[in-house]
Amino acid sequence: MAEGGTMTADLRERTAPSPTPTPTILSRVRARPVFWALTALAVLSTGAFALSAVFPPGWPLPARIPSIASTALAAFACARVSTSLAGAMRSFWQRLCLSMGLLSAGLTVGAYQAFLNPGLPERHVGPVSMGLYLGALVVTIWALLRLPIGQRSRRALLTLGLDAGVVMLAAALFAWHLTLRTAPSLLTATGMSWSVLVVVALCFLEVLTAVKLALTGAGPLHPRVLTALGMSVVVGAASSALAPLLHDRPYLSTTSLAVPLIAFLTGLAAERQRRVMDEPATAPRRRRRPFSLLPYAAIAVTGALLLISAQGSSTELRVLAAGTIAITALVVLRQIVSFYDNASLQEQLSHQASHDALTRLANRSLFTERATGALAEAPQRGVALALIDLDDFKGVNDRLGHAVGDALLVAVADRLRECVRRGDTVARLGGDEFAVLLNDVSSAEADRIIDRIIAALATPVAADGHELLVQASIGLVEGGEEVSASELLRRADVAMYSAKERGKRRCVRYAQDMDARAVENARLSAELRQAPARGELFLLYQPVVTLPDGELSGVEALVRWRHPERGLVSPAEFIPVAERTGMIVDIGTWVLGEACRQMAAWQREYGPQAPAKMSVNVSARQLLEPAFAQTVAGALREHGLRPSDLLLEITETAVFDGGLALETVKAVQALGVPIALDDFGTGHSSLGLLRTCPVDVLKVDKLFVDGVTGDTEQAAIATSLAHIAQALRLRAVAEGVETPDQAERLYQLGYRLAQGYHFAPPLSPDNIERILQTRTANPGPESWEPSALAG
Repeated sequence: MAEGGTMTADLRERTAPSPTPTPTILSRVRARPVFWALTALAVLSTGAFALSAVFPPGWPLPARIPSIASTALAAFACARVSTSLAGAMRSFWQRLCLSMGLLSAGLTVGAYQAFLNPGLPERHVGPVSMGLYLGALVVTIWALLRLPIGQRSRRALLTLGLDAGVVMLAAALFAWHLTLRTAPSLLTATGMSWSVLVVVALCFLEVLTAVKLALTGAGPLHPRVLTALGMSVVVGAASSALAPLLHDRPYLSTTSLAVPLIAFLTGLAAERQRRVMDEPATAPRRRRRPFSLLPYAAIAVTGALLLISAQGSSTELRVLAAGTIAITALVVLRQIVSFYDNASLQEQLSHQASHDALTRLANRSLFTERATGALAEAPQRGVALALIDLDDFKGVNDRLGHAVGDALLVAVADRLRECVRRGDTVARLGGDEFAVLLNDVSSAEADRIIDRIIAALATPVAADGHELLVQASIGLVEGGEEVSASELLRRADVAMYSAKERGKRRCVRYAQDMDARAVENARLSAELRQAPARGELFLLYQPVVTLPDGELSGVEALVRWRHPERGLVSPAEFIPVAERTGMIVDIGTWVLGEACRQMAAWQREYGPQAPAKMSVNVSARQLLEPAFAQTVAGALREHGLRPSDLLLEITETAVFDGGLALETVKAVQALGVPIALDDFGTGHSSLGLLRTCPVDVLKVDKLFVDGVTGDTEQAAIATSLAHIAQALRLRAVAEGVETPDQAERLYQLGYRLAQGYHFAPPLSPDNIERILQTRTANPGPESWEPSALAG
C-alpha cells in the first residue's frame, strides 16, 4: 500500500574454558623421535630379558640402562604435553611426569648401589629406591583419582556399583593369591617385612583406581589415552605375577622387562594426547561400546585362577570348575548379545529424539547441544552459524500441496548436506527453517560455504515430479567468548530477517547495530498493532488521470500512519513490519472498508463527477486468506458499491506460484471486480503470467517511464508494453510520471492513463473533494498543472 507500488508479501550459557596456554619451546619439540626412542627401548629390553632367560648374563648391570632411559624419556613426554594444556588436564600430565621422574630416580639409585656392591642380589631394593618407587606409585594413583568425572543417574550409579563390585572381588582374590606367591620374593629383595604389605596394598589400590576410571570414564581424558594408561597398569600387575616364576633365576628381574614397557605405554598415552589436541573439532569420534569389558575380564581372570588352583585337586573338582567356567562364559556371551540389541534400540530412540523425522537432519535440541559444545572451544577454534529460511515456501504448499512441500524440504536438506564439510552440523529447526553449524572455520571459509549453499539452492529442485526454483534468506553470525547457543541463534535470526528486509534471496552477516534495529522493529510492531483501534491510520488518495487532457479518472488509496510521538511513519518502514507479523491482513481489511466508504460518500455527493475507480492494493498475504473474496463482496455490499467501482491491485510475486492466491484472484474477478497487475514488467515472467492470471489493467513501472524521453532504445520497452496492453485489450497505466515531457511522450506512445507527482501527489480526502467540486462547477478539460489538482 506504499505509493508507487503495492504491498509485497514477506514470508516471513556456558562459561568459556580456561584459555589454552601459548606453546613453549618444550612443546614445539617433535614428538616422533621421543616416541620411537621409547619403542626401541621397550623392544630392546624385551629382547634382552628373553636372551638372559636362555643365556645368563655375566654382568647384569647394563640391563638396568633401558629402564632408566625409558622412564626419563616418558617423564619428558609427559612434561611436553602438559605445557600445551590447561586446568585439570595440565595437572594430570604434570603428576605423571613427576611419577616417571621418581621411578627413574629410584632405578638410578638402585643401579648405583648395584655398581658399588656387585655381590647384592639382582632383585635387591634398598630403602631409598623403595621410597622413590612407592612415591611414584602414590603420585600415579593421585593423578588418576584427581581426574574429573561426569555426573551419573541413580540407575547408572547402580550399574557402576555392580560392575565395580565384580572387578573388586576379582582383584581381591587375585591380590590374595599374588601375596601368597610373591611375599617370599619381596621379603628377600627388600629385607623389610612391612614392604610386602605396603607394595601389595598400593598395587591393589592402583588396580582399583584404574578400574574406577575404566568404568566411569575420565572426563576430559580421551578414551585412547585412557586405554594406553590402563595397559601400563596391567603390565605392572602382570610383572608382579611373574616374579614367583623366576625364584630359581636370581639374575633375572621383572623390573627390567616391565618398566620399559610401562614407560613406552605412558609415552604412547602422551603421543595420543598430542594427536587428540591436533585433531580438528570436526574429526568424528568412534562409536563407544555399549558396555564395559572390565567386569567380564575380571570373570575370565577369576576363572583362570580357579583352574590353576584346581590343578592339584581331584578329577571331580576339576570337572566342576571347568563346567562352572563354561556356563558362566555362555551366560556372559548371552548378556553381551542382549547389550548390543538394547544398544541398537537406545540408539534408534536417541536418533528419533534428536533428528527431524522428515529430513533426518539434526533437530533443534541436538543442534543446540552441538552449538553449545562448539562454543566451548570457540576461543581456540572458529565457530559460525547460518540460519536459512526458504523464501515464499508457503506458496508451494498452498499451490502444489504439502506432499510436494515435504519433498522440496527433503531435497533442500540433501543439498545442504552436500555443501558443508564432514563434522559440520545441518539441522532443520522447524517448518522451512534450516541451520548450519560450521566448526573450526575462518570467516573467509564460512563465506565460501555460504556461497556454495546459495549456488546449490539456485539450481531448480526436482520435488515430487515438479521442477521448483528455491531461494533463501540467510543470516550468518560468528561465535565468540561468552556467547550461548541461544544467543547465537537469536543473532542469526536477526541477520536473516535483515536479509528478508533487503529483498530476500541473499545472505547478511550479523552486525551489532542490527540489534538496535530489531528492538526498534519489535517496538514498531507492538505500536502498529494498536494503531487501527486508536485511529492513527488514515488514507491518502493519488489521482489517476487521462491523457492528454489530465481529467481525473480514478484514485489509488494509500495507507498512512500518524504516530502520536513519531509523527508520520513512512510506509517503507511499517508495511514490511505488517507483512512479516501478519498484521497486514487486518490493516488491509480496514483499508478496503475505508476506501469503499469514501468512494460511496463521493458518489452520493458528486454523482457522475466522482472518481470512476477506487484502486486498493492487496498484499500476497491477503490473497492466501480463503475468505478474502467474501470480504471484498461484504465491503461492496455494506457501502452499496458496484463491483466495477473497485479496482484491486496485486503484484506479480503474489500470484507467481499460482495455488490459493491465484484461485482467490479468480474468485474476486468472478464477483465483477477488475484486477490490476502492479509494477508490470519488472518480474522475470510477467508475459507468461498474463496467460494464467485474469488481469484487466497493467500498471507500467516507473523504471520504464523514466526512459521514455531518452533515445529510441530506452523508450522501446515502454512502447512494447503499451502495444501488449492494446493487443490483449487491457488498459495500461503509466506510473511515476514526473515531468510534462514524460506525459507528452507517453501519450504519443499510446498511453491514455497515468499517475505521478507531475499530476498530483497523494492527497487528503478534502483536497480530492476540491477537485471534484471544480469538476462539478466547470466540467471542461482539466489542467495538467499539479496545482490545479492539488487545490
